[in-house]
Amino acid sequence: MPRTPTVNANQAGVLVLRWCRGRPVTLLITAAIVVLSLTGFILTPSGWGWQVLDLEEPGVQFQRHWWGTVTSLFAVADVAALIAIVPVLLIVLGAAEKTMGSIRTLVAYVVGGVAASFVGLGVGVVEDQYLGFLPLNAPAVDTLSPLAAVICTAMAASSFAGALWRRRTRLLASLTAVTLFLYEGAANDLFAIIALPIGLGLGFALGGRRSGFRIVRSSHHETRVLLAALTFVTSVGPVIATFSQTGAGLLSIYGFLSDDPVTLIDGQTCAYGSTAAPCPDTYDVFSELQPASGFIALLPILVAVLAAWGILKGRRAALWLAVVFNVIVFAGMLYVFSVIQPETVAAIAQLRDTESQEYVAQTLSSSLIGALVPLIVAIVLVVFRRDVRAASTPAALRTFGVTVGVAAAVNLLLAFVGSLAAADGYTPNLDVGKVLVGLPLRLLPPTLLPSDILTFVPSSGWAQAFWYLPPLLFWLAAFIATARLVLDPGTVSGASDRSRARLTLERGGGDTLSFMTTWEGNAYWFSPDVDAGIAYRVHGPVAVTLGGAFGPDARRPEVVTGFVEFCGDNGWTPVFYSVEDGDDSPYAHLGWQRMPVAEEALLDPATWNTAGKKRQDIRTATNRAAREGVTATWTSWHDLTIAEHAQIREISEAWVADKSLPEMEFTLGGVDQLNDPAVRLMLAMNEEGRIQAVTSWLPLFDGGAVHGYTLDFMRRRADSMNGIMEFVIGAAADHMKAEGLERLSLSGSPLASRPGDDGERAAITRVLDRFGELLEPAYGFRSLLNFKRKFQPEFVTLWAVYPEATVLPSLAVALARSYLPHLTLTQAARMAGTLREPREAAAVK
Repeated sequence: MPRTPTVNANQAGVLVLRWCRGRPVTLLITAAIVVLSLTGFILTPSGWGWQVLDLEEPGVQFQRHWWGTVTSLFAVADVAALIAIVPVLLIVLGAAEKTMGSIRTLVAYVVGGVAASFVGLGVGVVEDQYLGFLPLNAPAVDTLSPLAAVICTAMAASSFAGALWRRRTRLLASLTAVTLFLYEGAANDLFAIIALPIGLGLGFALGGRRSGFRIVRSSHHETRVLLAALTFVTSVGPVIATFSQTGAGLLSIYGFLSDDPVTLIDGQTCAYGSTAAPCPDTYDVFSELQPASGFIALLPILVAVLAAWGILKGRRAALWLAVVFNVIVFAGMLYVFSVIQPETVAAIAQLRDTESQEYVAQTLSSSLIGALVPLIVAIVLVVFRRDVRAASTPAALRTFGVTVGVAAAVNLLLAFVGSLAAADGYTPNLDVGKVLVGLPLRLLPPTLLPSDILTFVPSSGWAQAFWYLPPLLFWLAAFIATARLVLDPGTVSGASDRSRARLTLERGGGDTLSFMTTWEGNAYWFSPDVDAGIAYRVHGPVAVTLGGAFGPDARRPEVVTGFVEFCGDNGWTPVFYSVEDGDDSPYAHLGWQRMPVAEEALLDPATWNTAGKKRQDIRTATNRAAREGVTATWTSWHDLTIAEHAQIREISEAWVADKSLPEMEFTLGGVDQLNDPAVRLMLAMNEEGRIQAVTSWLPLFDGGAVHGYTLDFMRRRADSMNGIMEFVIGAAADHMKAEGLERLSLSGSPLASRPGDDGERAAITRVLDRFGELLEPAYGFRSLLNFKRKFQPEFVTLWAVYPEATVLPSLAVALARSYLPHLTLTQAARMAGTLREPREAAAVK
């Protein structure tokens, strides 16, 4: 029966106690920080840590308490920081201690934190002496934060983690440190960014894995995770800059863009730098006209956050929304740099009680540097766009476009009519020409408008309403339209056909590959006369089917005939790929040619057992698993915990990272295909609950009920016991036998067919064999075929049925594109060169 992740109070207490016992250093450091911080709040109002005597004199002298270096790692500045840091410590240090042990965690935290502090202070002195004109960060005098030590520990622990968490930890730590440094720029953020290389070096010194300088390949899912993280972090960066208001970071200008350029000075509405509504040089009282106007600027950021979520879910429209958003920000920052005047910035500096010359230099340099970040993000998204493939339906795109377009038109009309109606409420008074010239700006959040370009400002209540309301309503509509486009499952292209295919499949009929037709990337044809359908992919002039027809009437010849006619109407040549072609074949009436493309291994659950010499390996693996406390669990993705999901992804990412070619598709599923309620998983887990191996099983339907399963996904840990996969598959066969199921397929081994008895094969067969040999080091199809022989299955040849030999070259390309749709030109050329080697050798002979 499926295992559920529910636990009672006693079990939860046991888990918490076990967690605490395994992480003494984490608890010690956390307790020390809580106690010392609270003590500092009560006894030392001046705080623990570094103090500065004089920052203006050459050769800055730092005065510190003798305990400053240590307390900087074990204290925080205020209660809010303490509340925020405690869960971070428990999560990060707890994971690090589990990964690399208690002693290493303590060394990484203390040694790395102290080293980051000293190096940071040195860098701070250099910055102050030679780079004071750049807004890099605040003066490096305050180390009262454990953040640098935490990042250092995480980076050190990443050297002891597997491929997935090594990459994720380093990316998350780097993004966190870099984002805080760029957008906030506090002194502690400098120490945090310095902690990155120090932690990495400490990890190597403590015995961690030294990663070579090579591109580590990621699965499609992991690439989407990284792209979504990049989009999200750079989207919320301006929010960090807004709330920090340090003005010290390279991108701190984003925080000031949330301030309303329209100011109320001594009761007069004005804008610094505006020639039409200038502010007076002297004043007694000033305030923002609408202090809450900055929240309008949050709406575009929320749209970008939605785009990040859509990228994670594979929505192509979300990726292009993120690209457009970042390109607009890039152009906007360049525009700000071009129109903003130093005098305006100096006046704003005076308003903020900030040193004018330094503020002017920092603001102008920030606007230019700030344009580079969105440009880089847009370029990265475009480069890796192929991993985000779920296209939206034309109807969904039209709805999005119409919604945004109508919202823009309505709010521009509102701004135009309202501005003219309240013309006397503006400074100076409006006319039609001024309204039309400034009309496009009415859709931008008001805080993003450079004050230099404002030709009028609102004074009266109605004028302010027509100033702030149109952008608010427009971005609300854009947010709602984006949410529908990105979050609604029905907006994905082919979603309705895929749902119809699923229902047709569940009514019964089809072969052992039929459930793969429900995966994304397939197109569908449904018979208009009978209850059956066919999934296919078109590459060039060839339409390649994924297996045979599915549905209750799948075996009827008219289904095949109908699909052939459908392809002919569209100018495609149909090829039925990986199909059985026995005596009662529905393809016989076509009179077409065929060639072997795979060998499917079938077992009969009713007669399955491990007796006999030929299945000795399965018995040996089962006995060893029992001795080592490894058990098999039949479950599903939805019944697993988040931690178990992470383990499976880690195992899969480690497998993908070792491959020299991209992750294959078509008849080969990945982690994304596990998240289906009908797909079952057989896991091998040790006594500590650590997953050692995972297999997935696709259902076979007959009359609306599941009557068997097909093996698809197979992954194991590199350090798992020998024979772990034999044990897992044997356990799955035992379970299916106990459940009384009728069919069990170990699936076909693509590009690994057996030679015919006469030894004669067509030229295309030799090419496919050579293709299989080329992929063997990366994917091991031939080895997989030999592995399946251990179970003594019945092998059934799967065929490609095609009309004539002239289609074979196009078929070879179509199959390569089906299995490797993202194969680069360089990789394809290398493969083609390898395929030519036998012919060249033959010519020499």
